[in-house]
Amino acid sequence: MAIFRNKLDRRATVLRPVHAFGRRASVCQTVLQAPDVSQVHAMVRWSRQAWEIADQSRNGTTLNGQRLPSGRWTALPAGAEVRMGIGDESVWTVEDLSPPATCLFPSGVDEAGGIVELNLRENLLPDEHEPEANVYFQDGKWMLEHIDGIELLSDGATVRTSSGTWEFVLCDDLDLTSETPISTPMPVPMSAGVALHFEVSQNEEHTSLNLVAQGRSVPLGERIHHYTLVTLARLRQKDAQRGIAPQSQGWVGLDELSRMLGVEPSYVNIQIFRAKHQILNALPAHLAEPPLVERRRGTVRLGNYPFEIRGGAQPL
Repeated sequence: MAIFRNKLDRRATVLRPVHAFGRRASVCQTVLQAPDVSQVHAMVRWSRQAWEIADQSRNGTTLNGQRLPSGRWTALPAGAEVRMGIGDESVWTVEDLSPPATCLFPSGVDEAGGIVELNLRENLLPDEHEPEANVYFQDGKWMLEHIDGIELLSDGATVRTSSGTWEFVLCDDLDLTSETPISTPMPVPMSAGVALHFEVSQNEEHTSLNLVAQGRSVPLGERIHHYTLVTLARLRQKDAQRGIAPQSQGWVGLDELSRMLGVEPSYVNIQIFRAKHQILNALPAHLAEPPLVERRRGTVRLGNYPFEIRGGAQPL
């Protein structure tokens, strides 16, 4: 992605495929406060081959000291200086001219190494070892899942974890599905061929999981997060036995689930993300991401697809 760095305060801005600089916040992606800057001072765009800039102002825009012709697109060279006003607050250096990409851009002037280029299926933050949040693409929208629930991400939204803060950069006029070949089959519902088979030791200290997908059994081994999943599965099973409607089965407050497991809510959240990550990576690429754990107003439940539980102590 292309990056402009401000000469005065060293803040960086990531360019959207069509990016406006100026004083009018309602239409400009980067807002400038200097009084000699126009409402829409300059436009930058990605032409599918290169980045270009066009002056839209009364007072002019310069590129490496040369005034740009008004309204005419000019190619941007790497390392160039773009001036949109008299003061340094209106001067930008062109740091990068990569094609636009939907990403998470780290907040602050010294965090350029922490850019997260997003893939469609899963992006665990801050990493897959201690995940606190997940960003993913679903039904034409980018979503953020965290301990408090799931929310829609809009361009410029802030994404926070305990170790960092990012700005969500949406390049929504690009083909977000270009990573997927045309010949790839459409995603199929999880209920069409995926199930979870749990094996629990009698003392409840060991839980292993086999993922059954398209008639094949994939052993996922013994993990701590499998016990979190089997606990949620038992809650659904118990509600089903009571005759509770499927849409209401298995919901439990995160605090209550934490009490049942004897751990903090944040740790339960980490286990959920670890389980989703393991299962997602074990599935064939053309299967949809499993709704492994659903969230609703501070409550969670196991997703709506088949499971079996063998062994273990007495059910909940």
